[in-house]
Amino acid sequence: MKPLPLNLIVFCTTMGHAGRHTYKDCINNLYEKIDPSVFANRLLHLKSRDGEEDIAEEIKSLCSSLNIRVIETKENIVYHAENHQVHSAGYFKDIYKSYSDLEIRKQKYSFWVEDDELIQVNKIKLEDAFKKSIEFLDNNPDQICVRFNRGVKFKEPEGNILLENEDIFTQAINYTEYGPTFTFQPNISRTNEIFIAWKEAQNHLDKLGKVHCEIVSGHFLKKLTNSQTPFSFFDSKKVYSKTIG
Repeated sequence: MKPLPLNLIVFCTTMGHAGRHTYKDCINNLYEKIDPSVFANRLLHLKSRDGEEDIAEEIKSLCSSLNIRVIETKENIVYHAENHQVHSAGYFKDIYKSYSDLEIRKQKYSFWVEDDELIQVNKIKLEDAFKKSIEFLDNNPDQICVRFNRGVKFKEPEGNILLENEDIFTQAINYTEYGPTFTFQPNISRTNEIFIAWKEAQNHLDKLGKVHCEIVSGHFLKKLTNSQTPFSFFDSKKVYSKTIG
């Protein structure tokens, strides 16, 4: 299979989620739904803490068996609820580090997924959803991303939306009280736009203690477009993400 111009980037920690490690479920679920050769590059960013070397080696071993390259960052991070600023700043550094990788930057698009997300599909193949998302972004250069919304079941999209086509919607100007927003739910975005936005964000990590990290993300990404409504998402009745973290 000829790969798409698309990276797979998985964000993973040895910390897990309330003591539960979900990375195997995430990767296995994805590989059950799509031939991994569709990705030009497969990368997992691993955030590891002192005293968790065993789980780090388990993660690296799984990735090695699946031909997923690992970038590791050692940092004694804390849970989001313990310290919002420290947790978010650490994640922002991880995003920038991953998207700075020269092999990653060779591909126009990247699929960003956290290690506790399970992609669900209905009446569409995941590869076709990826292709439709890339085609949409190719044809709409002012749109920043196509996201796969998080949910517990197939449902109509929430909030005020614009219909782009039979598969893809866009957050309208009054989608939330903050307007259209970027989120860290699984998404396909242009690699270099994420790189540029997060490079600039490294100069403003102090803001993450006062403003939610996704709002900060949207602020920098909106500078890369002339659209007031640049955040799109796939029809949740066809593809959505179930979080298990």
